[in-house]
Amino acid sequence: MSKSSARGVEFWAGVVAEARQGAIPRAQVAAKHGVSDAALKYHLYKSPRRMGAKGGALALLPVRLSGTAAKQVELELNAGLRLRFEEGCDPTYVAALISRLR
Repeated sequence: MSKSSARGVEFWAGVVAEARQGAIPRAQVAAKHGVSDAALKYHLYKSPRRMGAKGGALALLPVRLSGTAAKQVELELNAGLRLRFEEGCDPTYVAALISRLR
């Protein structure tokens, strides 16, 4: 068993939270805690982002559909930024883009 896989849930929750703050690069956060960058990346991927949720529950976001034959999905971010995606757009691409804009 590797050193990083022997770490507990609480350890990884703290490291993931620090990495998500973005104050220092992910690789530096990993080095600071004695884990590999790949292990931290894995834990970032597998842990849900709690987007302001309280008590461990996931936050629900409002969704509004309009039009009779909507062929686009529109996402409005807090800063007034609107993104439109064509119906059938790759969800992985959408998720990656939104993640980078946070």
